[in-house]
Amino acid sequence: MIIPLLGIAATAALLTGCNLQDDSVEPGPTGVATKLPQDSDRAKSSKQAQEFRSWVDKHGNASQQKAASRVQRIIGDSDDKSGTVFISTDINGGPNPVTDPTSTAEAIVKTFTAYTKPQRTRVSVYDVFGQVLADNAGT
Repeated sequence: MIIPLLGIAATAALLTGCNLQDDSVEPGPTGVATKLPQDSDRAKSSKQAQEFRSWVDKHGNASQQKAASRVQRIIGDSDDKSGTVFISTDINGGPNPVTDPTSTAEAIVKTFTAYTKPQRTRVSVYDVFGQVLADNAGT
């Protein structure tokens, strides 16, 4: 009797949009999420990315502007309790691939850190596939 009930429960979960696998993102050995977390508010994250790119256009140098142009979404808030943001980019994808993805990601981390001063914000940058490229965990 238990096996048919489990089958019915699993079918109901799948039909209602529930996912049976764990989509949480666990930190890797350095304490940084190795995969880009899910974006629960794409409009907000896109707006935050646009605000960051606009700030860099006004205050950054040409290299910073070029790196910031790769930023697609910023998930999380630098001024919230966790002080953690996850930056989604088009690095390793898009119409114009970058020559050095790691350097570009590191430039984004440094520029975002300047953008959020004086808050101490944990910043991680992810490529188009959601893989972590750089972070400021060690700083």
